[in-house]
Amino acid sequence: MRRSRALEEPPGGVLLWLIVALELLTFAMVFGVIAHQRTGSPQAFAEGQASLSLPMGLALTLALVTSGALAAQAVHHFREERRRSSRRWFLASAGVGAVFVVLKVVDSLNHLHAGHRLGTSDFWDAYWMGTGFHFLHVLVGLGLLLGVAARVDRAKFTDEETAVAGSALFWHMCDVAWFFLFPLFFAR
Repeated sequence: MRRSRALEEPPGGVLLWLIVALELLTFAMVFGVIAHQRTGSPQAFAEGQASLSLPMGLALTLALVTSGALAAQAVHHFREERRRSSRRWFLASAGVGAVFVVLKVVDSLNHLHAGHRLGTSDFWDAYWMGTGFHFLHVLVGLGLLLGVAARVDRAKFTDEETAVAGSALFWHMCDVAWFFLFPLFFAR
């Protein structure tokens, strides 16, 4: 059965919450730079945004949100001692997260083929910086989800709650960051 945790020992552990807080602070600085560039170069942003596909942006958002919901289910099943089911939820979450990766790679290749590269405009500099930084976090998050899925019901964790809830926490941080990136780039 799941043990109760003290306030100073949050799900995922204090260290992971500090890491997530620092990452979100870093993302906030990136968002600030993007917002500054957006107000300083309205024409470049208008032209860049016209090149973005809203359906692709919505598909990326749907993939991340769905994957996050699946990761939350994985944590709930784990806490209910339903380990095999938890592993399947983590694998499903990682699978849908992989859909995000594939969509983002396709989207990025389309932009590169259209000549939208770093140095093209303030918009594309901001776009590649913001979405690239986010993409790296998504890759780390996928690694965490797959790592937990590989061990659930097969190997013991030193601290189960930290491994399981912490991986989902990091994945949800990717969702939160995207919720800011999406309107910064796609809102016209």
